[in-house]
Amino acid sequence: MRILADTNIDEPIVIALRNAGHDVVWMNEDDRRMDDPNILARAVREDRLLVTFDTDFGELTFRERLPAHCGVVLFRIAQAVTALEAAQIIAHSLAAPISWARLFWVINIRKRALPTQ
Repeated sequence: MRILADTNIDEPIVIALRNAGHDVVWMNEDDRRMDDPNILARAVREDRLLVTFDTDFGELTFRERLPAHCGVVLFRIAQAVTALEAAQIIAHSLAAPISWARLFWVINIRKRALPTQ
């Protein structure tokens, strides 16, 4: 899958996605100063799924109606989840046989409590 990872995506997540075989452009390696509308436009232009932690992309796609046919996935991660756990969960989530294009997804990641005995 072709992915554009926003600047707020942590390096372990980018590494996990690349290790899973995804073609990932990470804005921290490419252009850290690019603003959100231009990041979204680049994802659309390059036909890359935009992966972010930034809720502003919801505003851009819904309120401002900027094109987002590339698909946008907003991950929300609970504080109890470590960076390594988040990386594994995100890589696993994006491996799902889903058509991500043309949709705005919100995926909440929480640490599950172990069952009590």
